[in-house]
Amino acid sequence: MGSIWLRDLPTALAGIPDVQYYAGWEYRSRSSGGFDKLLGILCHHTATSPTGSFSGYCKVAWTTHSAKPVASINLGRAGEIMVGCAGATNHAGVGGPRDMSGGTVPRDSGNRTLIGIEALNNGVGEPWPDVQQERYLALVTALCNHYGFVAGTDVISHHEYTPGRKIDPAGPSRFGSINRSGTWDMNIFRSSVGGVITPPPTTEPPPTTEPPPNEDWITWVMNNQPVLRKGSTGVFVKRMQHLLAAAGFMNEGNVGNYDGQFGSGTDTALRNFQKAAGGVVDGVCGPWTWGALMHTIDGIPTIKKGAQGADVKRMQHLLAANGYLSEGNTANYDGIWGNGTDTAKAKFDNAHGLAPSPPTDAGPKSWESLLNGWKW
Repeated sequence: MGSIWLRDLPTALAGIPDVQYYAGWEYRSRSSGGFDKLLGILCHHTATSPTGSFSGYCKVAWTTHSAKPVASINLGRAGEIMVGCAGATNHAGVGGPRDMSGGTVPRDSGNRTLIGIEALNNGVGEPWPDVQQERYLALVTALCNHYGFVAGTDVISHHEYTPGRKIDPAGPSRFGSINRSGTWDMNIFRSSVGGVITPPPTTEPPPTTEPPPNEDWITWVMNNQPVLRKGSTGVFVKRMQHLLAAAGFMNEGNVGNYDGQFGSGTDTALRNFQKAAGGVVDGVCGPWTWGALMHTIDGIPTIKKGAQGADVKRMQHLLAANGYLSEGNTANYDGIWGNGTDTAKAKFDNAHGLAPSPPTDAGPKSWESLLNGWKW
């Protein structure tokens, strides 16, 4: 029997207003009891009619469904959030294995290791209301912050858990799509986690202008990276943290260093890096510091499979920051472009319009996408 129960969810979700708790939630679980281990979050849609009520769905999911209880938390079309289960639930089904920052979800074990969120949507073209999308992000952000999940690796869709069997979440939204079924691009979703409850006050938005002529691309990219300082949050902070680790100023194997939160530890690491690099030690990551982290003084070469060295290591860290390599596996940061790195880079390329891939390489367009999420 699993021993981990989410009875601290009221604390985890305290920053989100109007969260409701379904009667008996503290003791509700599947037959296996609590979770065996908490490894991440699995995002779903319900595939139910737009005319159905939120309260009616919650009742069915947790009290009358043949597979009850279904998922830990439900999310309504108007942004309603209802917590229904503190223990493990039935929501993942056949799927996996899946590498997460805290370990691997074994085959067919998502029910016992992943927190399930079911959001009401019919899954066949129903647009997602803005308030529901915002609440989805707020909910995932709160869970990541409380349970120490790393959004880049520990937040996945049902489709990613069991590709070929499930499409959810899907439908018109700000998160794009990756197939004809409208399955969300979870890299867009994951990159948005962290800035909903408390938006980063000092983080500039990612660049939206067209890329520059190739002859000045390095300067342009560095000048258009956001300026980060203590208190900033989000995916750009995560990328900076990975580059600090690649340079030896943060522990590569400690996934807590990649939390996307510019706190005291990150501030110390950045100042130490700035001092070692001969720059102004101000704890601010602007164009010069971004350039130093990318070692642009020697240019940024085009590299490909078989390459070795610091440039490969930086690319591996950025692939991890974007969710394409496991952040906690230090073997992924060996500075050698082998088969594992090549597979991750090919997936990144195909998701960012850098086809054809394979064969893979990392040139100007790749580096721009790795640093700022640009899709071509």
